Amino acid sequence: FKSNCQPGSHCVRGAPLLLTCCGAWLTHVVLHLVVLIHVVPRFGMPGTEENPAIKETFESLHSRMPCSWFTSNPVHCLRSKYFYEHSPACTFYVRGREHLMKANPAIGAHFDGAETKKA
Repeated sequence: FKSNCQPGSHCVRGAPLLLTCCGAWLTHVVLHLVVLIHVVPRFGMPGTEENPAIKETFESLHSRMPCSWFTSNPVHCLRSKYFYEHSPACTFYVRGREHLMKANPAIGAHFDGAETKKA
């Protein structure tokens, strides 16, 4: 449509131009939906019967792994300490310093670093 009504090219104006644009949009949407419905699922993730981790909760995973979005976000940890005054506050994750982290299930911090210190 960039060459519309330029010298030496076609010229569509008014209602036919609007209908052409709407037809192009509708064709795009239909093709996009066909690809999303029929092609994308072929490359998708396996079903729940094939993935054993699908039933794992955040609590069980975070009790084994110290780094999460919450513990790796310094703003979240500072807000936990100074704004909400949690006790113990969310501890910022630093690799090699996991033994300093304290669990507080009330705020979603399930990793206890004292258990790693013993190991």
